[in-house]
Amino acid sequence: MAIDRPQVIASAEKLVSRGKIEAAIKEYRKLLAENPNDASTLNRLGDLYARIDRIDEAVKLFSQIADRYTDDGFFVKAIAIYKKIIKLDPTRLAVYERLAELYHKQGLIPEARTQYQVLVDYYLKHGKIDSAETVLRKMTALDSGDPTPHVKLAEIFRDRGEHDKELHEFRLLAEMMLRHKRIDEAAQVYAKAIAA
Repeated sequence: MAIDRPQVIASAEKLVSRGKIEAAIKEYRKLLAENPNDASTLNRLGDLYARIDRIDEAVKLFSQIADRYTDDGFFVKAIAIYKKIIKLDPTRLAVYERLAELYHKQGLIPEARTQYQVLVDYYLKHGKIDSAETVLRKMTALDSGDPTPHVKLAEIFRDRGEHDKELHEFRLLAEMMLRHKRIDEAAQVYAKAIAA
């Protein structure tokens, strides 16, 4: 027998208004048992779990919604949910990467760059140089006119003693400066490359 959805929601919200969040969660779970992909129920449940500081459970539900929105091509909705996750728990590194990818798909390059930069900063701070390099490579593909990831990559390669790769990044930087008629800066980059 099908559940009377409006009745279950009314009952759950009545419990919420009385501060009985755990009981309300049980009511909403009944709806999910019948329709496990219902975004509005998943979202409401996630909000309730967040309200009682069960962040992992909230994030799991929000991630399910965001993944579904992404798969269905609703990138703006997915972005909103991922931002909700970050607000709840800013340590979820995978979410920054997903956000960057979605922003990129939307053509929002500065926003994508910001999300990638969070990851680079974290990885460099925690000595995860290979992970930082991977994200920096994504940043170079994101915006070929942005010198920042090339500078960071050159520094990583210098620190590792990989001089050929370091010189390659400096050459890319200098060429970028020349394309933008920034001759003095290109000369400085070449000088730095020679000194390396």
